[in-house]
Amino acid sequence: MKLKTKLKDLRDVLSQGLIERDTPIRLTLLAALSGEHLLLLGPPGTAKSELARRIKQAFNGGNYFERLLTRFSVPEELFGPLSIKALEEDRYERLTSRYLPTATVAFIDEVFKANSAILNSLLTLLNEREFDNGVKRDKTPLSCVVGASNELPEGEELDALYDRFLLRYQVMPVSPESFAQLLGLKGNPKPKPDLELRLTVEELQEIQESAELVKLPDDVMVLLQELRHFLSEQQIYVSDRRWRKVVKLLQVAAYTNGNNEVSIWDCWLLQHCLWRHLNKDKLSLIGINRGWVQKLRLIRRSLAS
Repeated sequence: MKLKTKLKDLRDVLSQGLIERDTPIRLTLLAALSGEHLLLLGPPGTAKSELARRIKQAFNGGNYFERLLTRFSVPEELFGPLSIKALEEDRYERLTSRYLPTATVAFIDEVFKANSAILNSLLTLLNEREFDNGVKRDKTPLSCVVGASNELPEGEELDALYDRFLLRYQVMPVSPESFAQLLGLKGNPKPKPDLELRLTVEELQEIQESAELVKLPDDVMVLLQELRHFLSEQQIYVSDRRWRKVVKLLQVAAYTNGNNEVSIWDCWLLQHCLWRHLNKDKLSLIGINRGWVQKLRLIRRSLAS
């Protein structure tokens, strides 16, 4: 089965019983395929946790971890309890089995409730995929963390954590047009993709390695440069690290669609990567969406002349 067909069939299964949630399903799956993290932002009861739990069904093998944070959460809840045996031997080590340091996919609800006792280890794990366990720094198998929150983070101490989520999506309540369909849902469907549709850890690695060979054509390169300039004029800061990760995401999107170079249609993802504040930034990006096809035509004419 071709990868593009397999992923489409997988998305169809994962979307069963969800109303107006096709885009976040796509983004969640793409985040996992890219080895990136996704933030779902929205009010309670909008299926944020259900979206995250469904993505674990997309994979065959690996561990899944889930935790709800509060302001009183302690490191043991995420990283595992201290080893009594190690303490008896004057060693400070955690028993990480079945906790976040051994997870392939994880869901952290109310992620911005992380306190200072948790934050440093969580940042290292999200970015470097490493965990400091006593005097050792262990490699972790983490591919993707889906974080959820009812609100944007407050306070500079959470800026670094917020920046770790390359993809950000605002989950809204079902629209009036689909409300009757929501009321007509029966039961609580739990989709289970066939084994042949599920992705292995080896397939994830192969996708990421192959995507590195996907070309970034000149017209898309110029478009990104123009976009960076536009966002700067709008006083929307995007870090150099985020731009590099954006390119990697576009390459994975193109590769999983069966293409050997990034196209303008892959750039629809940018609206989910580059905003920080809900109102001003997202309005600017809506303007980008409406104008980028015309912009690309001008760029192509300029490159051809």
